[in-house]
Amino acid sequence: MSELLQRADAAVPSAESRSDSGHPAAQPGDPNAFAAALTELSLTVSAGDADPLTVITAGAVDLIPGTEFSAVVLPAGPGRLETRATCGPETVEVIGLQNQVGEGPCLDAVRQLEPVWAADLATETRWPLFTPQAHRLGVGSMYCTPLAAGDRVYGSLSLASGRPDAFDEESRTLAAIFAANATLALAGQEWRHNLTVALSSRDVIGQAKGILMERFRLTPDAAFALLVKASQATHTKLRTVSEELCRTGVLPIG
Repeated sequence: MSELLQRADAAVPSAESRSDSGHPAAQPGDPNAFAAALTELSLTVSAGDADPLTVITAGAVDLIPGTEFSAVVLPAGPGRLETRATCGPETVEVIGLQNQVGEGPCLDAVRQLEPVWAADLATETRWPLFTPQAHRLGVGSMYCTPLAAGDRVYGSLSLASGRPDAFDEESRTLAAIFAANATLALAGQEWRHNLTVALSSRDVIGQAKGILMERFRLTPDAAFALLVKASQATHTKLRTVSEELCRTGVLPIG
């Protein structure tokens, strides 16, 4: 993993290749090489024990110019965020503050397809409850990239710095690459969860069918039809009816 991070880092312009202003010089690193290294990194950690979102937030701090702390956050209801991965001690406070006041750039980013950029929190007026307190926490600027696939927004990759105007064009481009990998990781986790639930449902329904087949000498199709009838009569999901039968031995009939 460290080797991949080194390869990705090599694709990012070094400090020597930047102008005095901190922006990339005329010959930046190869973005295709960087994207390939980051994609390989994401695939590697997905196949191992490391949480890919944790690696992505840590990599964002290491590799995206201007970034001092980062987080992957998901919407958790109106005015609420769920933190899935963080890097940097201030991150938890900044996310918690947005949950407390119900506004902020991360909350905006999980509701739209375009990035949310707060260049200078000292003069920012869009979030009057959040901005002054965030600035007192030492936040100078933030850049939040939605984690989107099509029209669906899974969450946001949120970057922050202690200084204003920390995120230049290069930073925003690299943030989009990291966000794409975070979106893939989230989509993969959701797919695996849904598959696990589906397999679990199939198992419990199969057990319930077996109970009915043995008890009433039914065929598999007839046992399944009886479960469906109980589900419809009680306005209960088929899985729930099956779990009730397996747990109590009683088929709900409404």
